[in-house]
Formats: sequence, structure tokens, C-alpha cells
Amino acid sequence: MSDCHFYAQRPGRDFEARRNEARALRDQKRDKAFDEFSLDSPATNCDEERFEQIGLPGFASFTKALVHDDKGLVDPASLRSLLDALQVGTQEALERVQLGGGERRLVNPLNAFSYQAIGNDSNGARMAAAPAFASRSTAIDMVERYWMALCRDVPFDQYANSGLIQAACDDLNALGFEDQFGFFCTPQTLFRGPYAGCAVGPHVSQFLLQDFNFGNQPIRQQQRYPRPGLDYMTDLDTWNRVNNGDIDPNGTDIVDGTRYITTLRDAGQWVHIDLPHQAGLWATLMLLGQKATLSDAVPYGKDREGRDKAITTADGFGSLGGPDISIQAGLAGVYALKHAWFQKWCVHRRLRPEVYAQRLELFRRGVFGGHSENPCHSEKFNDFFGEGADVWRRPQVLDRIFEHNRQQNVAQSRGDCQGNWLLPMGFPEGSPTHPAYPGGHSVFIAAAATIAKAYFADSEFPCPVVPIEGGQRLGAYRGKALT
Repeated sequence: MSDCHFYAQRPGRDFEARRNEARALRDQKRDKAFDEFSLDSPATNCDEERFEQIGLPGFASFTKALVHDDKGLVDPASLRSLLDALQVGTQEALERVQLGGGERRLVNPLNAFSYQAIGNDSNGARMAAAPAFASRSTAIDMVERYWMALCRDVPFDQYANSGLIQAACDDLNALGFEDQFGFFCTPQTLFRGPYAGCAVGPHVSQFLLQDFNFGNQPIRQQQRYPRPGLDYMTDLDTWNRVNNGDIDPNGTDIVDGTRYITTLRDAGQWVHIDLPHQAGLWATLMLLGQKATLSDAVPYGKDREGRDKAITTADGFGSLGGPDISIQAGLAGVYALKHAWFQKWCVHRRLRPEVYAQRLELFRRGVFGGHSENPCHSEKFNDFFGEGADVWRRPQVLDRIFEHNRQQNVAQSRGDCQGNWLLPMGFPEGSPTHPAYPGGHSVFIAAAATIAKAYFADSEFPCPVVPIEGGQRLGAYRGKALT
């Protein structure tokens, strides 16, 4: 009782002032967020309108899991049901969308309309339009996608010695990849981004290789991996079924065991079944476990020279410490997805690469007329593919894809067991059932990386590693410092 009496006599906190300060801070942040809400119409590439005007609605747009004919072209009524529902944006409207009858459904279009209490509203941000279907950029990007499929099983540590990898580099460079995307393709830079640091070090990030602790649980980043050499959707009959929402009936996602990421197929499996907050959470846990130096904006701990920062009597925890950092990385990814889903469903509705490849295959088969010997030289091909048409008259990748698919179809007894220009897919269900642009993984991993950069100082990654012994162990990486 004496203790209670003692503390009761001390000056009380001014909760009224606290309430007013909290309200003022929230009002300030709210006003800033809504001041930044753009009322301008989002930019699009006009593909939807262009093909609607020539009587091919949805030809260059996302329509997966809707109703399609035997050519893979969307049923106009099914497409209209989706567009009408997206115009309204309610659960009731989306329940009226006419799907293709497969077991797969659309991925969360309602998220495009959800509200959020943190940060700017998802509908108020703007981004550049996706490259048009008929652009040179889209065509060269598709050539790269074909090569990625062909090189899916080449181990990253064998790129420098692989004739297939060199052929991919030669093909892309001959098409002007450097002019289009800003860098020359070599075995070291192939399938990487154009940004600073992307071409340094191993193809796989240390954040996807190094072991770390999740609380008291050690995490080894070995993962189940699909059987090498098994691709999907390499015949048109199966392709059409999957496009309507089915899963490839001729194959299963077979796994052979576990290993560290050693190939593109392995990397594809990581993003196949990960959780949106997983990459950011694991990266921050790894940095915290390494006791990485915190950024100058964090007042706790020591700076890069080992000097004490502003706060010397305490460590960060629920604010500016481990729990705060790790949860913010996950939250950033969730809110980034809300922004991405608005852009995907309500603005761009960009087709998936497997559909672009199928459009090429339709021309190869003469569905739209043209020369059977030279399907990429017809006037209609030029009309449809625009600046990208010339790209398809030059690459060597189409012949390789044709033979690759023929071998897949013979081995798996698929369709007519012939070759084609379809894009070999790494999963039985093909791409996700949400539009391609912007990429979901692109936005939520970028958001998490932004959080990490805010909390942690730039520094070299300690003890970098690479997979060895076929991905069964990790060995020391010897090369340029990684940051």
C-alpha cells in the first residue's frame, strides 16, 4: 500500500496532451497520403482497346481461367463479365464472372478494391504502362523467356562452360538486347537485371542460400526441387485446358529430394510456393542474426566505426529493434501487393508470356493466314506484332523451342507428339491466374528490400557461399565482395 501511495503522489502523465499529439500525427500522415493520391487516369498500353477494335477482344490481355474457344481465344461474353465486374468492384459482381470450368479460380481480384489504414491508398498510385504487345521490347523479352525455359536445368556454376548458355547470349545480343535493356549478355550477366550490383557475384542471392535461425530453430535453405527435364503445356490441347483453368493432366509436380538452389528450375520452385512475406522476413532475420550494422537513422547500437549512437542506455526492440524490423518487412510486402493488385486487375490486365507464345504458335499454324513456310513474314503478322515482328524473323530460339517441345511431347505422349512454339512451363498449372504486370514477387520483395535498406547500413555480406556437390552443401564463394 505504501508503494501505491508513493506513486500516486507523483505527477501524472498528461494523457490529454498525448491524445492530441497522436491525433495530430495521424492527421498529418493521413493528409499527406491523400494529398499524394493521384486523380489522373492511369496510363495503359491500349492493347485492350486495339484488339477490341479489330474484333479480337482479349487477344493481347489476361484472360486465363475464363471461357475460351479451341484456338485459345477468349469468349467475348466471358471477358465482358470480368470487365463489368472489375468496373463495379464488389463481391457480388465478381461472383457473376463466367469461368472456364477448370478447378482454378481467379486470384483475389477483390484485393484491388480493399482499403488500408497504413500508407497511401492502393488506387492512388500511378506507374508506367506495360510495354505494348506489338513492341520490340516485349518481343525481345519473350525471346529471353524462351531461352530461360531452354536453360532451366543448366546449373548456375556451369554457365561459363555451357554451349546452350552461350547460344542464348549470342541470340539475345544479336537482337540488340543491350540497346533495349541496357547491358550486354554474357554467361555472368544472362537472366539478370540491369541495375547496379545485379551482375556481381553468384546468380543466387545470399539471402536465398545462407542458413540462419528462426528464433531457436535453425533453418537450412535446402528446398524440394522438381525433376529436371520435365516441362508442361508443350502441346496445344493441354495448353487450352490449362488456359481454361485446368491443371496439366499429363504431369505432376514431381520432386526428387532437397538441395540448395542450383538452377533456374530450382529458383522457379522457390517462388512457386513461397509466402509473400517470406523473403523479407528471412532476410531481416538473417541480418539480425549476423548483428549487421544498423543504419544511421536508427539511434541504437554502434555505427560502422564502432562508435556509440545517440541512445546508449537501451537497445531497440518493439520500436527500431528486431521485432519492429522483421514485422515491417512483412507488412511492406502485404501493402505492396494491394498496390500491385489494383494495377494488375483494374489497369493493365497484361497477358502472361505463355499466351504471347501461343499467339506466335497460332500464326505458325496458319490460323490467321500467311505463309506456312515463313509465318513471321505475313502482312497480318506485321500488323499484330508491330515493331516486334522483325525480332521474330531473326532469332534461333524458335527452332530450338520447336525441337524441345517435340521431344517433350514424344517422351510424355502429349497431343500429336509434334513440335511447336509454345512456351515450356515449369509447373503443371502454368502461370498464376492473375495478370502479369506488375509482377507480384517484384513488388513485395522490393518493398521488403526497401525496409531492410532503411534499417540496415550498407556493408559487405560476411562469409558468402555458393552451392557445391550438386546443391547438397555450401562452400565458400571466392570473388568480388558482396553487399
